[in-house]
Amino acid sequence: MEWSKMKNMILMILVVTNLILLAFVLHRQYQTNRMQEQARSQAILFLAERGVQVEEDVVPARISLQPQTAQRDLEQEGAAAARLLGEGIEVEARGAEVYRYSNDKGSIQFHSDGSFLANFTAGAFPVGEDPEADCLKVLELIGFDGELVEALNQELVFCQTWEGVPLFNSQVSLLYADGALVAMTNGRRLTGQPVQDTFRSTVSVSTALVSFLNGMNALGDVCSRIDSITEGYVTAVPLSGPMTLTPVWRIITDTGSYQMDLETGELSRLS
Repeated sequence: MEWSKMKNMILMILVVTNLILLAFVLHRQYQTNRMQEQARSQAILFLAERGVQVEEDVVPARISLQPQTAQRDLEQEGAAAARLLGEGIEVEARGAEVYRYSNDKGSIQFHSDGSFLANFTAGAFPVGEDPEADCLKVLELIGFDGELVEALNQELVFCQTWEGVPLFNSQVSLLYADGALVAMTNGRRLTGQPVQDTFRSTVSVSTALVSFLNGMNALGDVCSRIDSITEGYVTAVPLSGPMTLTPVWRIITDTGSYQMDLETGELSRLS
């Protein structure tokens, strides 16, 4: 047999083999998804039988968020300070991995655990008729994509988002007075670019629902209805190592609000 014909035959065999493997993988994925959906439906029924009603469209179809880590990026912090304050910045290492950047427009200080604060000179950052929009523009300068969660008297509180997902405990308060931004207080932000942590994993939707009921019993709480479930992350910085991003559910019921750790299934009350 000529080599060209033999080569074509080998290529055809490889193509057919790859198609068979692809079909096998797709079939396995279909079976897995179907089993997960059945388990989800059974868990919703399990809650209903125990007096907790939840609509199908309230429960996420799957756990879409995966555990992440974020290594502190000092270069990114310096660039953020430069975008915010402009030229002529002085950098001060204040010990304990705290860095303060300042010039005639004000100062901003970053800590290793993601916390930060800033103070501004009068009129450096004007606030007009739309304080929320003006404050968001300032936050964008330091790489803080956020959404408004609370509006008080001349104080706006924003929650940081990453790829559109809320980081529930990464928030900052922006204070303004006399038509200008005064300070950023109680700030917490991502320390770097998150990457997936393949050493950690999450529970399934069905497990999370059952864990919710078990957690309510353990807390001694009762509810008759789950009104909403919001997916997001909470961040933490251990004594050593990078920041961790843990997937959670924020669960609103007819009697209170709760947070579930989607790695452990642990449920806690929200104040």
